[in-house]
Amino acid sequence: MIAKGEAEKMIIVLPYGYMMNGTPRPDTMASAEMYATFANELTQCIMPFVENNFRTINDRDHRAIAGFSRGGGQTLFVSYRNPDKFRYVASYSAYLTPEVMDAFFPDINSRIAQLKLMWFGVGTEDGLYPNVIDHHEYFDAKGIKYEKMFTDGAHTWMNARTYLAETLQKFFK
Repeated sequence: MIAKGEAEKMIIVLPYGYMMNGTPRPDTMASAEMYATFANELTQCIMPFVENNFRTINDRDHRAIAGFSRGGGQTLFVSYRNPDKFRYVASYSAYLTPEVMDAFFPDINSRIAQLKLMWFGVGTEDGLYPNVIDHHEYFDAKGIKYEKMFTDGAHTWMNARTYLAETLQKFFK
């Protein structure tokens, strides 16, 4: 995509997001605690390591975050918690519950307003589809703008690839 001019040059970092404290179901408050642990690991350890060891531009205008499934939930939590660090956010087949949103991000409108891109993708046969729609409805009720893409299919790597190809063209533009 870079060679074709369809995406900007970028460094992609893929941390292993399964934290040692387990993998609670994404529809529980316990998942938010795991996401918080991951958010700290990403922002306090991984990002400083990358920024100190690679040629990067270290501001939110030059950072995007995206993830699929559990990684999509982590993406949402990290980006909502750190709107000063990311300008582009993409969630593939993931959501946060209204309870998590209300408990951790009561000021979500001002946090999302700082983003250039808030993007969601999910397959219509994905088991998480109803939860992702609930997340959209939560945003709709608050008047938050976002982009979305629905595809056929379930919770599969092929859908994640489709979403990645779509969003890579939108990052840093």
